[in-house]
Amino acid sequence: MRWDHLAADALGVSADFRDITFHEITARSMLNRMRGAPRGGVAWTFNPYRGCSHACTYCLARDGHDHLGLGVTTGFSSQIVVKTNAAAVLESELRGGRARGDWVMMGVATDCYQRAEGRYRLMPGILRTLAAHRISFTTATKSPLLARDLDLFAEAAERAPILVMTSLGSLDDRVRRAFEPAAAPPRARLELVHTLARAGIPAGVLLAPIIPYIGDRPADLDALVDACAEAGAVTVWPDIMRISPAIRPWFFAQAAEALPHHLYQRLVAGYGTRRGMPDGYVRRVTAHIHARAARNGLPAWQDYIRAHPPHRPPEQLPLPLT
Repeated sequence: MRWDHLAADALGVSADFRDITFHEITARSMLNRMRGAPRGGVAWTFNPYRGCSHACTYCLARDGHDHLGLGVTTGFSSQIVVKTNAAAVLESELRGGRARGDWVMMGVATDCYQRAEGRYRLMPGILRTLAAHRISFTTATKSPLLARDLDLFAEAAERAPILVMTSLGSLDDRVRRAFEPAAAPPRARLELVHTLARAGIPAGVLLAPIIPYIGDRPADLDALVDACAEAGAVTVWPDIMRISPAIRPWFFAQAAEALPHHLYQRLVAGYGTRRGMPDGYVRRVTAHIHARAARNGLPAWQDYIRAHPPHRPPEQLPLPLT
């Protein structure tokens, strides 16, 4: 297949912000309890940014941007909401007892190390706060910018179990250029995993999204899992691409421009009118990935989290009666 017309590499880390409008806000809260989450597992989320300059065309967080009135298309990558007081609010909530004894997931909606972080530097304060309260956390990024805070992640890892995930769904940079136009190339993300592992920081890989007919050949999936293991990953977590109804027309319009016509047609036919691929397809691909991961000695993400419980605060003793 020919992809010669696709754009050149872009690392997604730049000092030029002329193409981005920042909306600075003061947040009233940061931590959100996940409905039905088990005690001691991944139970809380928070996002210091909304919108993301990586411009991934499939991103489900585009729905939330639409709810903010900023749109699901180019506004998602050019209109970035910045919670400038994120560390201070997080400190207040943790001091009040939130998230004790649970895992916290950072950047569920958008990447904490997107280009905006190069300007606002919210993460150092956030990481120091999490470490001070001995909070277990996980995050996922497509950006080598995370390595800037390597010492802070190492300090946090000494105080509580943590897991730093790099998001990578394919080793083929043509896939990145088609669907993640402003994110770092695969080789840079694998190097980040290697850098984290060398520093003694638990590093995993979110194999996401696996894009049907584009990045799902068994040999390609095997090579991806093997590369993650070689880089020092301690776990992998596969996720098959889903397409929300809100972004569907725009996503397929972008795919039509980026993909060879025959691959575009297969992608459209595969999804039909569904959000995701049929259950049988999802089970087959995820089972293949888990089997390859097991051959490399890598547990599933859920098993890794269960094997590394967060610190539990001491039980509050009753006051003596007088």
